[in-house]
Amino acid sequence: MKHKVGLIVGALLLSNSTLASADSDFIDFALKQAHQKGFYQCDKAIKNTFSTAFGSDIRIFTDWFDGTRSDSLKLTGIYGKKGDTVFVESEYRVKSDQCYVTGTTVVTTGKSCTAYASELKSFDYVAETGDYIAMKSKGGIPMFLKPLGSSCIVTFQMNGVF
Repeated sequence: MKHKVGLIVGALLLSNSTLASADSDFIDFALKQAHQKGFYQCDKAIKNTFSTAFGSDIRIFTDWFDGTRSDSLKLTGIYGKKGDTVFVESEYRVKSDQCYVTGTTVVTTGKSCTAYASELKSFDYVAETGDYIAMKSKGGIPMFLKPLGSSCIVTFQMNGVF
């Protein structure tokens, strides 16, 4: 199977809003940003990365190294709504006709970290380091929670091969 489950599971865990209201216009917008930079090799992966995008607005920024622009691209996106915002940064690299993706997703939620973590039954506590609580899903996806007042900043790391 070319596609790793980690990327899908991580994307689906972002927030309650994302599961209910993905916006296909946002997916198309992300693809358009890649295509405007001449990057067409990872459409499936880009669609997957932004498959849960929601809210009233999305911003996508592109970046690359001149020496690798023919086979790699970084997309940074921000979407959501006040109190439930998602920041996603994914790097796409083509090798041997496959697209390799690594990504970090940061969710800002109005829920406490305890409440957020309790809703994600597939994640287990790993450790507490400094201000962060580290957890990991049964599938191996790391999640880091940082309390911020009565809110929480949640970070997921993901990867996949398409």
